[in-house]
Amino acid sequence: FNFDKRYFNVLEVNETSYDNCNDQGFVKNITRGGRDVVQLTQVRPYYFLSSGGYCYHGMKVAVNVEMLPPAPEPAPVKNGSLTSDAVSLKIFHYMISFAVAYYYLVLLF
Repeated sequence: FNFDKRYFNVLEVNETSYDNCNDQGFVKNITRGGRDVVQLTQVRPYYFLSSGGYCYHGMKVAVNVEMLPPAPEPAPVKNGSLTSDAVSLKIFHYMISFAVAYYYLVLLF
């Protein structure tokens, strides 16, 4: 949060207080120096507002912290089928074999 601490503050409140812009009975006063950082370490909704009536003018924010979804599983490789890397490698081997054979044919004849 970046604000002028002479006029504003940041309070963590519950959802009801957030909805009603009620700064009484706040959960935590985040205000330190006007450039304040809050670590959101728990999976849950967080509600912040500025007291003194400023909440009624839109100085409030809700943040819903969620777990990241698990990474998708890699696609299975079918038995007997080749991956694109294996196909590329096989083509490369054929090209090298052809080049070597061509080289010997040209040198020998």
